[in-house]
Amino acid sequence: MNIEWNIVWGVGAILIGIYWIIKRSVPVGIEGKEPSFIAKGKWAILLGIFSISLGLFVATDAPKQLKVDECLDKGDRFNYETISCEFKKQ
Repeated sequence: MNIEWNIVWGVGAILIGIYWIIKRSVPVGIEGKEPSFIAKGKWAILLGIFSISLGLFVATDAPKQLKVDECLDKGDRFNYETISCEFKKQ
């Protein structure tokens, strides 16, 4: 079974964002220590929305961007119409 990790991470970020919005509280600090402060109310909602947006990007668009980046790193051209890497003629 082939697990697509971008989807796992994206869904995780979405779930965390939903949790923060429902709880309306986001502890901020270094893991293993007491939180430096707690974002509450509208700030928790904004952080939740940001987390959901980031999760959607990671789950859906990030693999395409990584494919484009890998193609360009090799010095090739990426064709956005066919969504494929084309070898650069030398």
